[in-house]
Amino acid sequence: MKHDHRSVGIDCLRAVAIIWVLLYHFVPVSLFNRGTHGVLLFFIISGYCISFSAETSRSAWHFYCKRVGRLLPALVVCGFLTTAFKHATPELIEPSRLVSWRDYAYTLVALPTLNVLRIDFAPPDWAYWSLFVEFQFYALCAAILALGLRKFLLPAVCAYCLARFALSSPSTLYTNDFFAFFIAGLSVASLAGGNPKQALFGLATALFLECAHQFLHYQQPSIPMEGWRLLTLSLGTLAVFLASRYEAPKFLRPAAFIGLISYPLYLIHQDVGHMILHALHIGDDRPIDLLLRAVALPVFLGMIAWLTYFCIERRSIKPLTTFLQNPLPSNELALTKDVATD
Repeated sequence: MKHDHRSVGIDCLRAVAIIWVLLYHFVPVSLFNRGTHGVLLFFIISGYCISFSAETSRSAWHFYCKRVGRLLPALVVCGFLTTAFKHATPELIEPSRLVSWRDYAYTLVALPTLNVLRIDFAPPDWAYWSLFVEFQFYALCAAILALGLRKFLLPAVCAYCLARFALSSPSTLYTNDFFAFFIAGLSVASLAGGNPKQALFGLATALFLECAHQFLHYQQPSIPMEGWRLLTLSLGTLAVFLASRYEAPKFLRPAAFIGLISYPLYLIHQDVGHMILHALHIGDDRPIDLLLRAVALPVFLGMIAWLTYFCIERRSIKPLTTFLQNPLPSNELALTKDVATD
């Protein structure tokens, strides 16, 4: 499989994940009451893609710049829109979910730096919690690359997560219980790269971590851990494996488009979506209300996400990555090298 082009199968899985999350937030039906599992599928996909990003990165810093460059453009736009909507119509949102412009600006710094300044802040939308987990995992992978362990990325990640688990306590909230899903994605990539031993070790580690966290009753701040997560880990890993191994049929390309805009759609959907429902007085007890929630609202939010992707995200990723990797202009960089040489 070529990894220099987007995979239709992987984008289709992104579409499944974002639709899962949208239905959870907007359609009050028990069938869709486990939206976190859509995010867990995103984590598996992310782990799979991170492996190839690390493989093609020239350095640990290049790898991290690519990750920041990938996530920051849409975050800037969608965070701005969400904050602006909340300031323009505060009556449409709960007071506890209002956010200041200072918090919006600091979110753009806090996420990629893992809030190294330890400043309390509220992100524009609490759906951004998954980005905290993503950036922690990126930082871990970057540290492993910096240690010269590129070829042993998966075993090193497993060793770190196992050690972190051994030193943890069920009463302490931490993000290690999500890392099993990234490890599963890394394992699929390792298998696709012709390293079945590392892949089996990774899958065994992911399975052990997930079972151990559930068996010992580790806690999450909002949604409790449950056995369904193990099913998502298993089926999600299988789905990513199949998507990596086989070419998706052409009739799935429209679904792949949803996957293409899934990241800005995830960023913009939750609070802005509920504000729209509130503004239009759309309830949840009539069939027409459920139809609007399940179809019309996601389509409208998808249009915003598409504009964000087309106008901002796809045009900004490479320039931003290049700038982050080398913020000095070429002439200043040459001068710096000359001074260092002298």
